[in-house]
Amino acid sequence: MARLVKNTTLENVAQFLEMIAPKSLAGSWDNVGLLAQAPTPCEGNGVFLAVDLTTEVADELLSLRSMNTAIIYHPVIFSPVRSLKLAVPLQQSVLRCIAAGVSIYCPHTCLDAMDGGINDWLVVGLAYPWEDGAPQEGEIVALLKGGSNSKPVEPCSAPRTPTEGLGRVKQLARTCTLADMVSRTKQFLGLQHVQIALADGKNMSSTLGSFATCAGSGASVLRACTDVDVWITGEASHHEILAANAQGVSLIITNHTNTERRFFRDVFAPLLRDQLPALQVHVSDKDRDPLMTV
Repeated sequence: MARLVKNTTLENVAQFLEMIAPKSLAGSWDNVGLLAQAPTPCEGNGVFLAVDLTTEVADELLSLRSMNTAIIYHPVIFSPVRSLKLAVPLQQSVLRCIAAGVSIYCPHTCLDAMDGGINDWLVVGLAYPWEDGAPQEGEIVALLKGGSNSKPVEPCSAPRTPTEGLGRVKQLARTCTLADMVSRTKQFLGLQHVQIALADGKNMSSTLGSFATCAGSGASVLRACTDVDVWITGEASHHEILAANAQGVSLIITNHTNTERRFFRDVFAPLLRDQLPALQVHVSDKDRDPLMTV
């Protein structure tokens, strides 16, 4: 049997992720962890970060040459597969990485559920009073280290703390209007447009005292949160929107990955550079949400 070549970079990354966002935090339906391991790893010490491994992102990753490990947020293998073929574009990207010596680790809902993870980051950024002025550089990350003072919507089956879980519910220290929250969402996530769905009897001047948020396709997690004023998430189905609106809950929808991508640049990459200083961390320039407003 052929022996795997020792991959110190991958081992360090996997150990670090298991420490801060263990696989036990993942949703029961999710597929997380080391999903593709290169038998002969690239000799570089680079770690590449992206939300999705599209063909364009794979081209960027492999052009860098020194990347040893890719942390791809969304699982590159999710549904059961019977084969891996170059003729299937998304599978081709995985196979190309393996052939080039790049292993792929996918943390997905582990990063969502952890304390100080994506959902806490969303809470801190959306609760910040942007209408009084934008935060100073690094201020959101500093506030995040102090906790989001929110509650999980779906606690993990094996949480390390009472605050770990999917989704977050936040009571605002100071009320704002729905228009304010729309503006906060766009400024915080760097968006020109969002979609809104007004609850029955509500308008843009309606007062908000609370919100619930969940990264990605979060409406399925938030559906039980009918005692808040607004949901802020990346995706919701037509019927999920109608049901929420009928129960008095408005929605702000950003498109799926827009709730996730800036976390990698603003929080996760600096954390890796600080905790694993021997590694070269690169955040994808090509990774983007596939949907555009025209």
